[in-house]
Amino acid sequence: MSVLLKELTGEGVLTLTLNRPKARNAIDAELRAALQQAFEQASEDAVVRAVVLSGAEGHFCAGGDLASMRDLSPEAARERLSDVSRTALTIAACEKPVIAAVEGHAAGAGVGLALLCDRVIAGAGAVFTLSFAKVGLAPDWGLTLTLPQRVGRAEARRLAWEAGRLEAAEALAKGLADELAEAGALDRAKSFAARLAEGPAPAIAAIKGHFRQSPGLLAEALEREARAQLACFASPEFAEGLAAFSEKRRPDFRKTR
Repeated sequence: MSVLLKELTGEGVLTLTLNRPKARNAIDAELRAALQQAFEQASEDAVVRAVVLSGAEGHFCAGGDLASMRDLSPEAARERLSDVSRTALTIAACEKPVIAAVEGHAAGAGVGLALLCDRVIAGAGAVFTLSFAKVGLAPDWGLTLTLPQRVGRAEARRLAWEAGRLEAAEALAKGLADELAEAGALDRAKSFAARLAEGPAPAIAAIKGHFRQSPGLLAEALEREARAQLACFASPEFAEGLAAFSEKRRPDFRKTR
């Protein structure tokens, strides 16, 4: 079973669906590689004129796959974070407009993934959670750049510190989401992408280029995040966060002091 489903319409709209439903589409190494390859191909394929990114079976993405983070050696942790950076930069560099259709949960890296897209459409039941601190980690996937650009530095800091949770209407009000689709995010995202696909491709690409993240700034943010995350991976707080997640209890970070 493919971890990333692809569907291309005759209009040139490519829908990429994260497909690890048993893990709420959490991102592991296989899915990172599939995303990177898919966006590289989309960038080069003249038939593709717009991309929709969604998740299978009612959820967008539960974040990084915590099971794959256990007992990481320093070398494995560095390789993981290099993978994250390469994938994030590839998505951001795609010249085609990319629309995130967020239903259900978008947590941690799932929020980062959504904010790498050009437009975020949230379904009525969507929930965005900056869940990193719950397991002793700091934000990655470019969120230290993209989140404050959307909600402001003070609110971004609060959300990251408190592992804040925003339901769809609040995410829209704060600027984390661009649109609330009561009738379903995926259909609305496909409709919006189809309209863009009908437009003049060079102009659409130029407009995206004018407004997208500076590649240099994003690369700097990802490098800064990786340095911080390496220290977090090695911390006793992360070990306690993983244990608490597995045991379905609240983490007690005080006992790690």
